Amino acid sequence: MLKQAIIIIFLFFLSRFIGLPANFSPLLALAVYIPRISNHKAIKYFLPAAILLGSNLFLEPVNSVILFSMTFVFLLTPFLSHFVSNLFLRTILSVLIWHLVVNGSVWMVSRGSLIETYLAAIPFDFSLLLSTGLYVALFYACEQIYFRIKFPVNEKI
Repeated sequence: MLKQAIIIIFLFFLSRFIGLPANFSPLLALAVYIPRISNHKAIKYFLPAAILLGSNLFLEPVNSVILFSMTFVFLLTPFLSHFVSNLFLRTILSVLIWHLVVNGSVWMVSRGSLIETYLAAIPFDFSLLLSTGLYVALFYACEQIYFRIKFPVNEKI
């Protein structure tokens, strides 16, 4: 099990380097989904943030205020599972929190108009919503396939 976990963590780490747009990453979806598959507090709260911070060391530098806000969102997102069990709603809420927190920090750094900053971020964050939703759906489908293979249902007529 440890070997599989290390491989999965490595794949999430590599996902930030494969040439997709910055807002098309499975990391926020991992933060949304991980409370469903792990009760271990350190894993569900810190793993997505650790992957973000670790992979960011090898990517183009990000302003520290913005990086802190991104990390905050990744730490906060699994906490939503205590209040919202629906994966679809949790996905939407996590992207909404991202939109408010991260773009708020972008505004703080840029000193532009707050409204213009939030409006300019809508296309980026809409793509983030689509990609996070697609990855959450993929994780859910993989989970369902895993349980059907591991625990097949015996139907008798």
